[in-house]
Amino acid sequence: MKRIALIASGLLAAQAASAGVYVETVDHNIATGTTELKQKMYVQNGSGRFVDPEGRTSLIKNDTMYIIDDTEKSYIVFDKATMQAVAQKLSAAMDKMKEQMAKLPPEQRAQMEQAMGGAMGMQGKAHTVDVAATGKSDTVNGRACKVWDVTRDGQLDEQICVVPYASLPGKENFQQIFANFSKMFEEMSKSVPMLSGMMANEFSAQAKIGGFPVRQRPYENGKLGGAETLVKEWREEAIPDSMFEIPTGYKQKQLPMGPGQ
Repeated sequence: MKRIALIASGLLAAQAASAGVYVETVDHNIATGTTELKQKMYVQNGSGRFVDPEGRTSLIKNDTMYIIDDTEKSYIVFDKATMQAVAQKLSAAMDKMKEQMAKLPPEQRAQMEQAMGGAMGMQGKAHTVDVAATGKSDTVNGRACKVWDVTRDGQLDEQICVVPYASLPGKENFQQIFANFSKMFEEMSKSVPMLSGMMANEFSAQAKIGGFPVRQRPYENGKLGGAETLVKEWREEAIPDSMFEIPTGYKQKQLPMGPGQ
């Protein structure tokens, strides 16, 4: 009897270790009450697959990201080597642009620098992202959550309602995928500093809230907007390994401004 119990518990432990998480989010129009599918997420053992209704898929596996286009049956690879190649071409393009701008009259040059500084990373200034607890609580699809305000560069950007990871099934999978993505992004940002400027503080903000937003609602001119993104489904289930592989027959495309472009 004890042996049977040990075998059963071992099987259950194996199932728990291999089980992943499926999450489905929807965009909700508060005025009309209508919803539309926003994204399907499959996460397991440090890998993640994120699918939108248009058939675009992002796949994170190990320290690489893949952008898959099911319509074209193609994919683009984002890894350290690719980003280093992109960084070299961006640097060369920026040097050439600066040479051309240096020939412009001072006033026109200043206007060009101001217009392109943020987009091209010329200023190298990181955006400031922070979160602050409002002290309010709510319930979204039966899950109790805490309300936080998110600011970007000092301006209210969105309000999120966060469920602690401790109360979410398969929390280890999501914590692992976020840790892997953070590590991957950190490596990429060493090659392309402008990436650090775009998202450097996103990960620290994510760590601060200590959970997953089951509701996201943007601010519009300091007031909450009329639409929100909700977590409709969150369930623990075993996900086939094939979900984290590039489909057979798909061809690799080069990243724009990457090798060969």
